[in-house]
Amino acid sequence: MSHPNSPEYFVLTSVCDYDGSTNVLAICEDMDAVMYRIKQCYSSCGDEYRINCYHLTTASDAAERYNEQMVNRRKYQQEEAIKEDKAKRFDEMLKSDEELEKEKLEFEEMMNYDPEHKDIVVNTFNELSDEEKYLQSQKMKDESNT
Repeated sequence: MSHPNSPEYFVLTSVCDYDGSTNVLAICEDMDAVMYRIKQCYSSCGDEYRINCYHLTTASDAAERYNEQMVNRRKYQQEEAIKEDKAKRFDEMLKSDEELEKEKLEFEEMMNYDPEHKDIVVNTFNELSDEEKYLQSQKMKDESNT
């Protein structure tokens, strides 16, 4: 695969049959040079050679890619932080909804099944501050509307 305005270099390496170590034989500018270098080698059955292609990278190209990568990382981190915050708020909302539902069920059970507790609930309601009474009455209105 060619990169525009970037020279390609081919590296020819031999692989040792016994321990797998590699030895660089040549760094060439094209495949013709690689093939002529292989022809120079004394080879026997089972010898292994590797050809790798590398592209020359300049500092300005590497700096540009690095900056793009850092921008993408920061963008990803921000998106993940937003997702985590939304998930946390959603979990809190579910917990508060579950707690309200549980309190509502407990209240309904008390009111429906044990007439003695009605007085306790009314007395507790009378001991609340005006603001708490207002909030309780709004909840009861909302529940009766639904």
